[in-house]
Amino acid sequence: MDRGCRAGHYDAARPVYRSRRYRGKTVRPTKPDIDAATAEAWAKDAYGIQAQATPLPGEVDRNFYLCGAGNHRYVFKISPIGVLPEIEGQIAVLTHLETTDVRDITPRIVRGIHGEELVEVESSTGDRFLTRITEFFEGVELAQCSADTTNLWHQLGTALGRLDVALQTFDHPSTRRHSVWDLARVLELEPLLDAVAPEHRPFVKTGLDRFRERVLPHLDQLRRSVIHNDANDYNVLVHESGPNDAELAGIIDFGDMLHTITVAELAIACAYSMLDRSDPWLVASRLTEGYEIQNALTPVERGLLPDLIVGRLCNSLLMSAQARLASPDDEYLTISERPAAALLKRLIMNPHPRSTDDILAIRHRHLGRNLSVSYREPLKIVRGEGACLFDHQGNRFLDLVNNVCHVGHCHPRVVEAGQRQMEMLNTNSRYLHDALTEYVVRLTAAMPDRLSVCFLVCTGTEANDLALRLARAHSRRREILVLDHAYHGHSPSLVEISAYKCEGPGGEGLAEHANKLPCPDVYRGKYRGPDAGTDYVAEVQSAIERLRSSGRTPGAFMAESLLGCGGQIILPNGFLGGAHAAMREAGGVCIADEVQVGFGRVGTHMWAFESMGGTPDIVTMGKPIGNGHPLAAVVTTPEIAASFDTGMEYFNTFGGNPVSCAIGLAVLDVIETEDLQSHALAMGERMKRGLDELTDRHELIGDVRGQGLFLGVELVSDRESRHPAGHEADETVEHMKTLGFLLSTDGPDHNVIKIKPPLVLTAEDVDATIQAFDESLSLVGGER
Repeated sequence: MDRGCRAGHYDAARPVYRSRRYRGKTVRPTKPDIDAATAEAWAKDAYGIQAQATPLPGEVDRNFYLCGAGNHRYVFKISPIGVLPEIEGQIAVLTHLETTDVRDITPRIVRGIHGEELVEVESSTGDRFLTRITEFFEGVELAQCSADTTNLWHQLGTALGRLDVALQTFDHPSTRRHSVWDLARVLELEPLLDAVAPEHRPFVKTGLDRFRERVLPHLDQLRRSVIHNDANDYNVLVHESGPNDAELAGIIDFGDMLHTITVAELAIACAYSMLDRSDPWLVASRLTEGYEIQNALTPVERGLLPDLIVGRLCNSLLMSAQARLASPDDEYLTISERPAAALLKRLIMNPHPRSTDDILAIRHRHLGRNLSVSYREPLKIVRGEGACLFDHQGNRFLDLVNNVCHVGHCHPRVVEAGQRQMEMLNTNSRYLHDALTEYVVRLTAAMPDRLSVCFLVCTGTEANDLALRLARAHSRRREILVLDHAYHGHSPSLVEISAYKCEGPGGEGLAEHANKLPCPDVYRGKYRGPDAGTDYVAEVQSAIERLRSSGRTPGAFMAESLLGCGGQIILPNGFLGGAHAAMREAGGVCIADEVQVGFGRVGTHMWAFESMGGTPDIVTMGKPIGNGHPLAAVVTTPEIAASFDTGMEYFNTFGGNPVSCAIGLAVLDVIETEDLQSHALAMGERMKRGLDELTDRHELIGDVRGQGLFLGVELVSDRESRHPAGHEADETVEHMKTLGFLLSTDGPDHNVIKIKPPLVLTAEDVDATIQAFDESLSLVGGER
């Protein structure tokens, strides 16, 4: 950013723990006492630059910002003679870097009128000084950047990787000096431990002990080279192109350059960048990912990186302690070290997250073996935002299959509502509180008028289990009609009526009171023509008659308003309304399972049963209702609720607690204020159009179906026979993952790719998804 002729990217308020001030004044010569007028004269006489000088802060050098004719700008450094070796090293490294591919991100030397990189000058008092000038970098210090820096960490890692590769062929005697900022020698500072603030001392000691135990034995296995050694956020300059975007501009100040372990470069950058971050390891992962693109770490370096980061924080706090010994009354020292101390404590108390292999091994030992993981190479997800998930390496994935985080992962309004209520009160529903009553009023207001009584529970399984109890209490019958391939939950009462589970691997078959109807699938089901809805309703009526003839009358019909696990099935026209009418005529109760598809996902209506013409007596909700928080609900008629009031209390310890209700209200607010139902319709139509277009190019696609943002793509190996292409569906999902798109398969033949993303999916997300599908299907189709 162009700030005109004024000093810009330096800041006198630089935090002490990020500077080199800890070396102490005894190891540095006195800073030259030179005024701006003298600096202007020397710049003109020695370099031929006529410019206005503005003082800049500096610890050893007297620094000036020069702004000359034509808005040419420079940094003018005046140093005492005593630091000649170090200055010569800095001049040498900048001269070297000018010949490499990092010259665009490192300072360029301005030579004197006789071609010198370093010019010796004399003051009016006879004192002699060394001067040098570099071009001024456009940009602001990363520490002062107001833009979102999320995407910057990868750029910084890449830049440091490039820099270290360029420095592999550089050496200078000054880089071989002893330095208190040599991370490889941090244990030499241990005598300062007693000077560390008592509240920080245990964590510094633990960090040093870890360094001794984990790093020290492997130091001789680590690569060594010259590194910048101080990539803090005051030595990194960025361009701000907007409030949500910043790009790396350059890396300055090679005053701490050192020949040491190469991986220290990355560890130091991580230690600074992780300060005050909500997810510090995500920042470190992004930095590391970028660094390794240019300069791959060895396995030993990668394994020691967390302990080296901790070591750098210990280094900072030990040098801060030394500075406090020299200036015991300087309160700023205590204030400025707090972020480093807080991060060190956090990393000591919560060490670097376990590797994927470690996690899988622990899951294998301590979790049930029938709990699966997604993808051949499982993802370790550490953060979510909007429609995206991020893994532990900082990779971004578009989440196209999570119908739980309905209004977007970690929606700030939902998060804030839960946090605020948690800080105030969380108790059970036997106490009166406004959140409960407000929520049930809002929730039932979104339902047809006759559905006005609400029960709040924690999961979709609890909701469906309770719905069965309500239906049985009202009809006084156990017989139930269910659809083939349906799934309603994992409790015993639901597994035994869910063909998807009980007739699958490990299942024991349908319960005697469960009566299975054909899945109303118009693509590969029993009936496929324009009258399929009527034909499937006739199956309901026939089942009722068969039961009556055997003396068993059904008490309920239970169906998902759109089948998810059954293969993203969109019910044929007239089926749900006709089935409900037939069941109600038989004296039974109709249950609409909206656990997966409710809350505006279908776009045209708030509830999928409305779009299907259904008229249920009981509606169950879960998954999206709390945007990831364990909340679920059952809504029914006053008559059915009265039948359930038998004298036995129904109480759910956590159902209807204030925090859950606050979150539920926030979800309803977001759906309304962000118009997510209409958005789901528009994005769903856009997605379906794109998928339909792909059908013309890819023979693998047998059918594209869906409503709103509930879609399915069924893959077949032959369109005429409709033979399911389950393997190809799996391969497509795996390849989509490599492109950054998360999907899964389902259906009885596991050949249907499910698309049910958070409703905040954008048009750009949709178009990118179609493009990725096109690439993946081309690859997979070519393998057949």
